[in-house]
This record gives sequence, C-alpha cells and structure tokens, in this order.
Amino acid sequence: MATASLPQSAKILIEGDRPSLGAVRVLRRVAAQDTYEQKELAELHRSGLPAKVDKDVRSAILAYALDYLADAEEALADVKDSYGQALLGLIYAELDEHDDALAIFDKIKDMPEAVCEKIRVLISSQQFEAAEKLLDDMADSAEREFLTGLLYEAQGAVERAISFYEGALEREPEHVEAAFKLGVLLDRIGDDDMAVEYYLVCADVHPHYLPGVINLGILYDERGEANAAIDCFRQVLAYNPTNRRALLLLRDSKASRSMYYDEREERERERMEKILKTPVNDFELSVRSRNCLAKMNIFTLGDLISISEQEMLNYKNFGETSLREVKEMLDARGLRLGQLREHEDRGLTKADQKTLGESLERLELSSRSMKVLESLGCSKIGDVVHYSDLELYRAEGSGQSVVQELSTALGAYGLGLKKPEIR
Repeated sequence: MATASLPQSAKILIEGDRPSLGAVRVLRRVAAQDTYEQKELAELHRSGLPAKVDKDVRSAILAYALDYLADAEEALADVKDSYGQALLGLIYAELDEHDDALAIFDKIKDMPEAVCEKIRVLISSQQFEAAEKLLDDMADSAEREFLTGLLYEAQGAVERAISFYEGALEREPEHVEAAFKLGVLLDRIGDDDMAVEYYLVCADVHPHYLPGVINLGILYDERGEANAAIDCFRQVLAYNPTNRRALLLLRDSKASRSMYYDEREERERERMEKILKTPVNDFELSVRSRNCLAKMNIFTLGDLISISEQEMLNYKNFGETSLREVKEMLDARGLRLGQLREHEDRGLTKADQKTLGESLERLELSSRSMKVLESLGCSKIGDVVHYSDLELYRAEGSGQSVVQELSTALGAYGLGLKKPEIR
C-alpha cells in the first residue's frame, strides 16, 4: 500500500521518528471510535506495513491500536529496546495484568513517558502511595497535572481532582482526557454550564473524543436544547453510523423536539385563529378606510391579510393614505397584507444565486472555520452548501464549533448545510 493511500491516522507509522506513546494512545482512540479509519487500518494490518526499518515495532503499534493485543505482543517478541518494552507494558496494562506491566516499566530508565504510563498503572491498581511518590519527582507539565488529578479522583477527592484537571488544561488547552474528566465531574455535581464548556473541547479537538460528545448531547437534551443535542449525536454518527447509543439518543431527541414543536405550533395556531377572527372595526381606523374595507367585504383581520397591497390600491376610492393607515395597524400586530397567500416553499431567487457566488469573506467566519473550508477547496459560499454536516464533522480541524458557526452564518442568508437523514 503506497504511503499516499494510507489512512490519515496511519501516517505516524510510516513517516518520521517513532510516535510518542501519547500518539499511540490517540491512534488507538481513532481506531476504536471511527469505523471508516478502523476498516482501513484493519486492511493495512492484513496486508502488512510497507517494508521499512523498524517494521516490528510499527506493526505492534498498529495491532495495539486495533486491539489485536496478541498480534501486538507477538510482533514485539524480538524487540528488546526501551521503546518496544514500553509498548509491551501498554499491552499488559490494557489486559489488566498490572504486575507484569509494572515489572516492565520498572526496568525502563530512559523514557519519561514510560514513567507516566507506570503512574497510570499504579493508580488503576490502587497503589496510590507509589504513584504519589513518582508524581513528586516529575517535572511540572500538563501530564503531571492530569495524572495528579487522576490520583485524587481515584481516592475520592473530587474537588482536588477538578483543580488539577483544570491545571492540565491551562497548560495544554486541548488535553482532551482532562477536559472529559472535568465534564464528567462537573456534570455530576450539577455545574452544567462548565461541564458544557469542557465537553465542547472533546467535540472540537481533532481527533474528536466521542464519549465526551455523547455526554455533551445528553446534557443539552436534559436542558431542553434538542437541536444542539441532535447536532452532537450526528457528530458521533459521522464517525460511526452504527453506534447504537448515539442512534437511540438521536431518536429520543428528535421525538422530544417534535413534541415541543407540535405543542408550540398548536398554541401558535390557536393564537393566530383568534387574531384572524378579530373584526377590523375593533381598531382605530378612519371612517373612510372602514367604509372602503366594508365595501370590499373585508370584515376581519383574516380577510385583510388575504388581499394584496396592489388589489387594495386597485379598489375605487382606496388611496395611499388609507393603505398606509392599514399597513401601520397590521405592522403593529406582526401582520402584513397578502400574508395568507404567500408560499413557504420557493426556489432560489436572483438574490440567493448572487449570495452563492460571493466570497467566503462575506460570512465573517473565524480563522479556524476558514482553514477548514480552504482545506476542502471552498472559495465561495456556494461551495459550502454542497457539503453535509456529516462530511464537515470529519474534515481535518473541524468540530462542533465549526459546524455550528457555519450553520449560523449560512442561516443569516436563508441557506444551510445539507443534513441527510440518519435512521
């Protein structure tokens, strides 16, 4: 398989130096949550990585990412250096073979990342004192802050855990594990607003952290923000169309929204019926205007907004002064002449067509959104509306904030992104 045809996430296996253990974790996350990348990575595993030096180590990383842990361990059989042993430690940790993982990490003296992995294992196996001792010897960093938060959370010290997770994000704003942990803890203690902020990091960082996106959608739904919840579940399904949990949550959010809109529309319909039955004589119109309306068989507001402005002017003795008086009366009530004869559905007007041909600068987007669109080859507004929200979620550098910004910006011109049905 040529390098150019490799899945994007697999480029770290071919290009440059060995990936960091953190990058290995990210690759495993991608394989777990993105069915499209997972399929391509699995095919790469079957066909084998392109021949090159260090193939055993790279093959082990790929197998580990796909959760083929036996294959990963086998690939490392003859790899004795620290990096290979650290990968073996990751495998044992994933299998909950804590003693074996710790024995391996104990022997590695020249990899600071291995110390971080050892601390994770110590916390998982509730060896808190040993973990704290190692943390005391670590240099200040986002990872040290995060691991300290992990330690305090495991010990039930929630407030201290929150403080250290916040410290991790201050040092590294896209530390997605810290953001997810903060979202969960703050949601649990009822601080919804801050939980949303941290879950949004999960929805915007690339690659996205989809468990955080699902939690964000659930939180939106609980707050009655069904449209925002639906956007989150669609973002998850853009990566895994068969995610059962996201599909069920999407269905429930749609039902909730439909119920809300049905009730609202019924109230609005009843309100409008009452208004339309109101006699025009109830309003302060001149005698001349009232007489003209009566001769035209216009007795209620419903009758009045069923006729066009031009039809009124065509009637004998109904002039500009009377027209202005009627329009002002209707405008004060949010109504207009000809309203009941207008059609909701319409094709693209000349104004719409002109807007589609205009430069993206007219949308006044953030630099992040502009970079995403430029990477897709978009230069005009019309280029953007050809994409669906699902396609945009998967674009490099995109996320919930980008898609929401684009939807809002396009909506200001009566346009929108495609939103294909998900069942």
